[in-house]
Amino acid sequence: MKNLFLSVFAFCTTILFAQEYHWTSYNFSVANEDVEVVGKIVGDYFGEEGSKSAGVSVFLFENHFNDNSINYSHSIVFTGSLNAMGAQYDQQPSAKWQLFLTKLNQYTEGHSSGAGRSLVSFGETGKHPIQNLYWMNVENPQKFAAAFKKYNSKFNPSDRRVTLGRFALGASPYGESHYVLVGVDDFKTAMSTWKYRETNKAASAAWKEYRDNRGEVEFIRSTTRVMLGKW
Repeated sequence: MKNLFLSVFAFCTTILFAQEYHWTSYNFSVANEDVEVVGKIVGDYFGEEGSKSAGVSVFLFENHFNDNSINYSHSIVFTGSLNAMGAQYDQQPSAKWQLFLTKLNQYTEGHSSGAGRSLVSFGETGKHPIQNLYWMNVENPQKFAAAFKKYNSKFNPSDRRVTLGRFALGASPYGESHYVLVGVDDFKTAMSTWKYRETNKAASAAWKEYRDNRGEVEFIRSTTRVMLGKW
């Protein structure tokens, strides 16, 4: 999938105890006046039957809140099982695919790309359009995952999705190893994801326990993205 656009993460899949997913992401920038045409190019291509392998989902995101090192404007993210993603990347380039890339490259400037996988998720997949991503370097992955599972299996609100995942390829020079993705339905919730604990003493106490028992974690940076399309 060379010469596309280019990114570093994304995510969407099954609920707790269902199969987790692998992802690849391509981040790129688009001039304001070309955003609509790029959305149409992506939608027209991936909206056609046979444009992707069975079991693969494709997302187009706008990069909304970010620091100046994550300064691309949009991302295209592919998600699916390892087998489904392998089949997607094993496809031979077609004339339609080459035409898609040619059209897209006329309006985009590549930034970065990456790949990784989710480890555990809670909540409904593919539903929430506003997504906060928190990048971190985790010293003890097993300890962190155990604390994450214990807290979110009981206290993750029903109106959001939360995923713990790991970067595999294309990580930045800042040293991130893991990410947490929080998907919600609106910006009010995205800007106050902690607020539900104010009126839930049990959740507040469990959150403190989670932070005390997850091991050393270095927070790297965060970003917020908006889902523009899903195919």
